[in-house]
Amino acid sequence: MLLQKRIGALIILVLLSVNYSFGQKKLQTPQVNYVSGNAGTITMRAIGSGKKQQDAISEAEKNAINVLLFRGLPESEQKSALIGSNESAEIEKHKEYFDQFYAQKRYKTFIMSSIPVGDFAKQNGGAKSQTLDVKVNLIALRTDLEQNNIIRKFGF
Repeated sequence: MLLQKRIGALIILVLLSVNYSFGQKKLQTPQVNYVSGNAGTITMRAIGSGKKQQDAISEAEKNAINVLLFRGLPESEQKSALIGSNESAEIEKHKEYFDQFYAQKRYKTFIMSSIPVGDFAKQNGGAKSQTLDVKVNLIALRTDLEQNNIIRKFGF
């Protein structure tokens, strides 16, 4: 009798946890892959989604920049994050800089080229998305972060 109650309670807990996990919105990680890099630049293939093509392009560009700032790209010259992996803490710490960086689209000044690859179309029955090859000037981005005291100069 006691064993049956425990099994029943366990089944209820499992069902509740499964229901809870399906109700949660899953965090999406940016879809960004390394393509090539040389002489202080890096080219990434990034995917952005949106109702309009321009929204998807902007999201893909932001995704590429965010990966450089907060994650890094294995197999590239920028293997580690430029700033650090705690994205929300860093953005909060340097709120004024990042407000200007994103709201006023300063991040675009570090993008050397943004070339659509493929069509703006629905992917896997979901939202419309656009794939881009985004080339970023790493030297200028790193210098800007140093000049605004977001990161320290290398070796200092």
